[in-house]
Amino acid sequence: MTLKRIAKGGTFDDHVVAAQRAHEAEMRISAIMLLGIGGNERSQIHARASADLVTAMDPEYLAALTLTVVPGTPQHKLEQTGRFELPPILDLLAELRTLVDHSRPSNALFRTNHASNYLPLAGRLPADRERIVALLDEALAGRIHLRPEWMRGL
Repeated sequence: MTLKRIAKGGTFDDHVVAAQRAHEAEMRISAIMLLGIGGNERSQIHARASADLVTAMDPEYLAALTLTVVPGTPQHKLEQTGRFELPPILDLLAELRTLVDHSRPSNALFRTNHASNYLPLAGRLPADRERIVALLDEALAGRIHLRPEWMRGL
């Protein structure tokens, strides 16, 4: 649903087939998941669907970026008309937690070190899943400082 809503240009199955072809051609796959694009109402649905896609695609590299709504973009217009609401920070972290906890790649290098993210993380999935989830739980409980807004520039 989110892929269609953001005009991604392909379905879940299209992405999986493309990944399978890339694997068959011995290409390495890099996947980027966009936190927040599902909006406030669909945050967890988007996280679960993204985790399912990661599992099916089995990328070697996986990153998460956090949506920044830029004035003048279609997403901004949706926000201005009340048809889209970016989830609050803690919900974005919960979305990331769901993505990490439910993704099952065979061996992916995972990063959230992009400037758009509130919490830079790094590790391998599945090997570092428990450690990353524990860090996210600490952040959700307010025990880890998050990147301030002024440092989240693109």
